[in-house]
Amino acid sequence: MDRPKTPHTADATAHLFDVFLRLRPSTNSTDAPFLQYKPGQPQVSCTPTGTDPSRKRSRGIEKFSFTQVFDERCKQRDVFTDVALPLLAEVVKGHDGMLATLGVTGSGKTHTILGSQSERGMTQLALDVLFRSIGDRLVDPNRFDMAGSDTTEGIVMDALSFQESMSAIMDTHIKRASLASMPKRPDVSDIVIDLDQRSRYAVLISMYEVYNDRIFDLLDDKSLTQPQTRRKALMFRKCEGGDPKKVVAGLRKVYVRNMAEALTVLEHGQACRHASPTNLNSQSSRSHAFFCIEVKRIPSRGGLAHMRSATLHIVDLAGSERAKHSHAAGERLAEAGSINRSLMSLGQCLQLQTTTENGRPVAVPYRQSKLTELLFTNSFIPGASQKASMIVTADPRGDTNATIQILRYSALARDVTLPPRTRGRNASSASDYSMTSDASYHHGDSHAQEMIANLMARLEESELARQELEEKLKEAQERLEQQEQELRDEIAVEMEDMMEEMEQAYMQQLQEAEKRYAAHTDKKLDLLRGALQKTELVNDEEHEEKDAYVEDLERENEQLLAEIRKLRRENQQLGGSMSVRGNRVKRGAGKNGIVLSELENLNLVEHY
Repeated sequence: MDRPKTPHTADATAHLFDVFLRLRPSTNSTDAPFLQYKPGQPQVSCTPTGTDPSRKRSRGIEKFSFTQVFDERCKQRDVFTDVALPLLAEVVKGHDGMLATLGVTGSGKTHTILGSQSERGMTQLALDVLFRSIGDRLVDPNRFDMAGSDTTEGIVMDALSFQESMSAIMDTHIKRASLASMPKRPDVSDIVIDLDQRSRYAVLISMYEVYNDRIFDLLDDKSLTQPQTRRKALMFRKCEGGDPKKVVAGLRKVYVRNMAEALTVLEHGQACRHASPTNLNSQSSRSHAFFCIEVKRIPSRGGLAHMRSATLHIVDLAGSERAKHSHAAGERLAEAGSINRSLMSLGQCLQLQTTTENGRPVAVPYRQSKLTELLFTNSFIPGASQKASMIVTADPRGDTNATIQILRYSALARDVTLPPRTRGRNASSASDYSMTSDASYHHGDSHAQEMIANLMARLEESELARQELEEKLKEAQERLEQQEQELRDEIAVEMEDMMEEMEQAYMQQLQEAEKRYAAHTDKKLDLLRGALQKTELVNDEEHEEKDAYVEDLERENEQLLAEIRKLRRENQQLGGSMSVRGNRVKRGAGKNGIVLSELENLNLVEHY
């Protein structure tokens, strides 16, 4: 298979940054776009819309120039071949590279870097091309001491050891990881980077985030099991062995042998990253994430002594946002404030790199935030070979004010032609004096010129010594700040442990009191239950007596009723016989009445 020529930027040495603009397809097609772009042109113009409040302040059309502009129809593969692939080709040659995305929240930064459920991002595509290009030339980790060759105090382990140490956590939390690592599109199987056929290669992956201006390892086993207050922040300092580069010390670095292992590590790092839903983005990044792909090239002769290492830093910057639009509150609002401050510092650094004062470069305050320190420190080293590219993502129908501000800062980045090496006033004035002294030298006074040259040399030495002392002072201050932070963290942990112990003791006392109260209550209930049983027993005896008395009454009543029935029958019988006798008496009485009346009549006669 023919190896396609690796694309590269035509003006690679002219600028410190190559700045690309990628326009996101807008979901709101009803609004008129405020960004205008002509295909094939590296410029865009911004015209505030009629409903935009910024139009009240300025009605002018602003124009911004970039290295290249990708329109809404551009695919992930196009961005990869033009932006990420040249950086990857330089990394395998031993030169560091950096790819960063910048834009407002929801403009497509994370989609560009990590892809989506249907498309792969720059990170997955870079890993795919890298492993396809290396093929079977991966080094055997058992033959080389990877940890011993690392000068960054990193914790180097292979993917199997990493998975074993993280298995319990990953089994629980891996479902939270982004699905952007799983798609197979776009296909880049036809892209291969030319490598040294006689060398062996090793690929190590590390990931960290800048959260609230502190650096945290995303591959640490405590990333998911411990709260944020207990996670140990890492330091950004110089390498061991005299290397002038500064690195994040103490990172976990995982040696991966294939694409599957790399994606597993990437998924875990994504699961550990801070992300929360806001009104503008359902999964808004709350930290700046750094995905580091380190390539070690070990020549066939010399082994580790002649090993060369370079790293591709892929940076997914959190998007700037406004609280009135995102409706952030509480912790989300504090995170947004930290993100906006770091991005503002980044914009100031980009602006000051192209600013001069009295013909001299202005000192760039890149150490005022961890983000700018990570992005710019190694670029200022004399002779540094790091190449950086920036992809600015923008929604042509999105937030006008925020997008224009991002475009202003990022467009300035491509005007930086040399990594600035800031010097003090004495060095600058001494340099000016050297030029005037050279002119006087041609007029004669060689002795004075020799003295001036000696003084200039001593002044240069003093200036270098001063700068070294400033670096040492800065590192000492950082170490003190780190120690102070660690001490604060330890005290916080001790206080939390003490509070937990107090809570446990209180809960134990409460449980014992509840047990005592329950026992006392049970005892009272037993006494009451016994009294009730006695009362019920007495009541039962009384009921039995009453029942017996009632039964006696009922029997007596039945007997009386029987006697009454008997008497009634007898009465009925007597009544029948009495009626017969009565009739007889009546008949006798009638006869007797006649007799009596006759007697009475006789008596009356005799009287008279």
